[in-house]
Amino acid sequence: MPQENNPLAQPSPALSRVNPFGDRGCIREPGRFFGRKPLLQRIFNELHKGSSLSLVGESQVGKSSILAMVRHWGPKALKLAPEQFIHVDMQVIRNEDEFFEALCEELQLIETLRGFRLNRALQGKRYIVCLDEIEKMVNQQHFTGSEREELRGFADGADAPLSLLIASRSPLNVLFDDDPTRTSPLHGLCGAPLRVDAFSQPEAQAFLTHRLTGNAVQFTPAQMQQLYDKTGGHPARLQAAAADLYRQLAKR
Repeated sequence: MPQENNPLAQPSPALSRVNPFGDRGCIREPGRFFGRKPLLQRIFNELHKGSSLSLVGESQVGKSSILAMVRHWGPKALKLAPEQFIHVDMQVIRNEDEFFEALCEELQLIETLRGFRLNRALQGKRYIVCLDEIEKMVNQQHFTGSEREELRGFADGADAPLSLLIASRSPLNVLFDDDPTRTSPLHGLCGAPLRVDAFSQPEAQAFLTHRLTGNAVQFTPAQMQQLYDKTGGHPARLQAAAADLYRQLAKR
């Protein structure tokens, strides 16, 4: 694994007073990403085998950030080209047609293709497709379900051109009540979901300590424990609470 988020990194000689807890939303800068090494290693191990995976966790727990790190570190970990890692954020997709338009654009195809024509264009190629906020496909007014059947077709089998890494707040078999007699649903392709949980107490303390490395403001062990008790280690809530505490301490 890359060493860009090494919590043992040496502090900067100059003490900083910049609030180090300002991240909001998806973390795309590897130097700001913390932890999750066992989960990332498992993801890379499964993707190396050609498997598709489902990431499940509550909102703002870090799923999108993990997808971003897969795209950043994946080329080296899997010995693939950066352009073989693509991302489709369903938050900005309105319907099924737009989904395939976005997918084909990410695949660098000159036109929007579906079904047999898309499958033919993908033959002999390999892509890791990160799908974020797939809950959008639950809306039956804008998504028929055939888009998921096609995705499975492109990702099913040892020589399939696509491996899917799907992020959602609920397991796929809960999101999509697919008929297994018609076609095997996505959750059958992805297997048991990989949970993205909040930080444990030691992880939360290590995160806080790491962010405060080289900073003139420091938290006491008791303050770190209070932050963990208040937020349950949820990364976004922990950051927000730590930012507030930092501002209070910086005024003294």
